Amino acid sequence: MRLVDAGIAITGTEGVAGLGMRAVCREAGLSQKFFYESFTDIDELLHAVYAATLARLEEEIGPAVSARDLPGVFDAAARLMEADPRVCRILLIEPVADARLRRHVRDTIPAITIAALGDLAAGSPADPAVRMRFSALFGALISLFVEWTEGSLGSDRAAFVRHVCGVATQLVPQLGVRPR
Repeated sequence: MRLVDAGIAITGTEGVAGLGMRAVCREAGLSQKFFYESFTDIDELLHAVYAATLARLEEEIGPAVSARDLPGVFDAAARLMEADPRVCRILLIEPVADARLRRHVRDTIPAITIAALGDLAAGSPADPAVRMRFSALFGALISLFVEWTEGSLGSDRAAFVRHVCGVATQLVPQLGVRPR
């Protein structure tokens, strides 16, 4: 876990470009031997860093997802990214910048979306129309959350959440928003 934590620290502050085996071992205070006992290469660690960060987000938003509380989902995500901007960088910025991570995310996002949205994600993730709809949604969400995390959209989280919900329901109307 120390190697993954070190990978999160490096990727969350320096980006994927700073993630190297020596840098991770130095950050974790471990020898390179431990790296190779845990991971076959840096790509495997990068996927573990992404998965651990995604699991943290899923834990934060889980109760709101279960309650089908879309504003609660976005509020929990915004709170987490306010508290730890590394989450935004790892989950939203780096997959756009790094082709290896982007391919990994592209392969995992449809399953995550279906799991989180259930029957609200009408259609199959194999359907190009469904993928385009969710690609548009994710693009908008990425942009909004990056700007929010960087502080350029003000500090009113409630207004931010209302706006994000409005964008999400315009792009994917079947999401709907229940009043809070």
